Formats: sequence, C-alpha cells, structure tokens
Amino acid sequence: MNTVTIKIFKAPADPDPTHQLLDIPWFAGITALQAMIIGEAMYEKSFSFRVVYRSIFGAFIDSIDGNDDDPTAGRFWMLYVDGEESSVGVSETIISEDEIITSAVLE
Repeated sequence: MNTVTIKIFKAPADPDPTHQLLDIPWFAGITALQAMIIGEAMYEKSFSFRVVYRSIFGAFIDSIDGNDDDPTAGRFWMLYVDGEESSVGVSETIISEDEIITSAVLE
C-alpha cells in the first residue's frame, strides 16, 4: 500500500517535528487537506487544525493546536511538499505517493 507522511513543526528551528503522522493511505488525486484529515483521524495523539478559504488558491491552514497565524508578527503556517513550498493551499495541493507533507511556522 502506498502512503504519505505529514510532519508538523511548531518551532521552525527544531529538528524534531511536533507531530508526525505516518502511513497515511495514499490514493490518486488526494489533496494535502484530505491527507491532513485522514492523518488526524488515524493519529494516536490529539491535535487540531483549522483551515480558511480566503483566496483563489484554495484553503490554507491558519492554526494548528491553537497556534494561529499572526500577520502583525509575520508568522504564518506554511505548506511544503517534499521540501518545496506549495504555491497553492492545502485544498488544491495534489499529493503524489510516498511524498512528505510538512507544515511549519514561518517566522
């Protein structure tokens, strides 16, 4: 079975992810948002995230575990797929099999 992995970093300088969601089932056409929803349901620890639809680029994550985007401080949750910053939101980012999705706070 093909899978994807999600890593969430609350502190960008920390080498270890705050949450690591392994073995999320992959299917053709899965988006990063769908993988996050499936991963959250499968994950043994509790965490929450919020998405907002605010542009033509789709939904964006603006909060994980109560850590919200803070535009005045220049702090935002960013989405990376295999180390590359996504040019669209989580609802529009199509994931390939065995890719690693990373959400990290950009400060």
